[in-house]
Amino acid sequence: MFRAMAVVIVLLMVSAGCGGGGTAESTGAAETVASTSPASTAPAATEPEGDDVVPITTPPCDLLTAEEVEAATGLPVEEVSDEPPIACDFDLGAEAGVHIQVIIEDGAGRLGGAANLLREYLLLVDQGEAELVDGVGEQAVCCPFRTIAVDAGGGRFFAVGVGGGYAELAEPLEVLISLARSVLGRL
Repeated sequence: MFRAMAVVIVLLMVSAGCGGGGTAESTGAAETVASTSPASTAPAATEPEGDDVVPITTPPCDLLTAEEVEAATGLPVEEVSDEPPIACDFDLGAEAGVHIQVIIEDGAGRLGGAANLLREYLLLVDQGEAELVDGVGEQAVCCPFRTIAVDAGGGRFFAVGVGGGYAELAEPLEVLISLARSVLGRL
């Protein structure tokens, strides 16, 4: 439990210290407070190991389209921003106050990388703070920090999250599942 809480605190500190651009190590999905969606008590499956990770070479902004984000969220995408090396942001505008972020695993073992997010989220399942999601990749865990972390199979990992305020997409499980399935279709 201490390890999971420490990672959450570090992710929050890194995100709080970031301006708009971010750095390679500061890109992550921990920009929001944990969702209050009901958690599963099912046991977690296997955790990704460093040597099991296969880097995703497709740029994150090529894994979703603005049209898919708009269809899933019901909100217009105002800007798409590449956040190298592992993320892409779909800004849903100042009025909505949220953005969608796609995070890939590039194999560098980053704290905010998708394999680490899945690993840490699996720890939260046993604590009732996250839930396993069936039918998305080999394994998926949602919704700490309004993010779904996905094992796409073959050692590939990605995550899709909602960053920003809670005026829109406060309970984004269905949106995240839809977007994660779109990403899976491009891997």
